[in-house]
Amino acid sequence: MNYFFGINNDVFKSKLTIPKFQNRIPNTNKDIQLFKCYPDKNEWKIEEMHKGNGFSNNFFIFDNSEIKNEDIFFLSKKDDLNNRDKQKLDNYNNFTDTTPSYRANFEIYFTDKNKLGFSSYQSEYPYNMTKIKGSIFTSVSSIGNREAEKNYILLRNIFEKPIHQVFNAYLVDIKKKCVLENFKLKTNYSNLLKLKNEYIKPEVYFITDKFLGIPIYISEKNGHLSMEHTHPPHTHILSGNKFNLVKNLKERVHEIIS
Repeated sequence: MNYFFGINNDVFKSKLTIPKFQNRIPNTNKDIQLFKCYPDKNEWKIEEMHKGNGFSNNFFIFDNSEIKNEDIFFLSKKDDLNNRDKQKLDNYNNFTDTTPSYRANFEIYFTDKNKLGFSSYQSEYPYNMTKIKGSIFTSVSSIGNREAEKNYILLRNIFEKPIHQVFNAYLVDIKKKCVLENFKLKTNYSNLLKLKNEYIKPEVYFITDKFLGIPIYISEKNGHLSMEHTHPPHTHILSGNKFNLVKNLKERVHEIIS
């Protein structure tokens, strides 16, 4: 099962397009509904998203007016939610467990109406990721753009418990063995971080402490936007020993931030 998310702040707004059908199965599933979920007073509140101007026969389409940074969205039949646990997210169904992978469209655009640029990417957060804690570890130079006017990291965390817990993220220079910047992030939230261009170097890594998430890099230039998901560091290493190399590198970085 997948959850979906957007962003809505003073820099970016967003729009989500979620198919009502599965890959290789062209017919729309009429029993599948779209639900919004958010933490409130240590419970997961779930609301059905009702039909509006953006809903069609084949897609659920909605924009920033229906999106908050705390919100997550998912597809389900109403009966799948009977006797649900309000203190924990669950794997309500397997509708989005498809081959090839089920995809929804996540579009961002500027809050400033004088800027018309936009960009799109996928917006799937796997259920299995909501159950575990851990640490993100990625090189900012693999996707960050030093030629852009502004660079951002959108870090979306979804944790199974309905809490907003503060956790740390760092930019670490492994050559100088120092922390360049420390960010305070929040669980179950779409966090937006501004990335200084001077830090976009091969030796600088973005790392989180205690919680996982999906880091998406956003670049702005001449009113245009580019958005791309980062990848685990072992995907950039051509070696049979790549997992041990990444493990050793992580240990070095954790020594720096501890």
